[in-house]
Amino acid sequence: MFVAVVYSCAVTALFFLPTYLLVPNDKVSKINIPHIDKWVHGIIFFVLIYLWQWYFYKHKKHNLSAVTITVLLVILMFYGIIIEVFQELSPVSRSGDVFDFLADLLGALLGILVFKMFKEKFHS
Repeated sequence: MFVAVVYSCAVTALFFLPTYLLVPNDKVSKINIPHIDKWVHGIIFFVLIYLWQWYFYKHKKHNLSAVTITVLLVILMFYGIIIEVFQELSPVSRSGDVFDFLADLLGALLGILVFKMFKEKFHS
């Protein structure tokens, strides 16, 4: 049951994220933290890859292969590129940013690393 909830959260995030990222800049709350948009990108992709790894780790009886992790990373990076292209082509006041994509990549790589460090705690 818990696995289904985590899976649902990850799928929901995949649908929510583009909606949020395509909102015009003037509608996004102004928080006075330098590079907050990069932090948000990194955190979202950290959480997405962490949750997907956790799901596959539980679903495949604690066998998460390097191929599965690589496929997850490639899919999420493709997803990050699509979001940036949509922002660049969007009629609202947003623009694509290669540094947003790099924040996505860094967040995902950190998510992979942290999951590897803590995955043994999920054996129970």
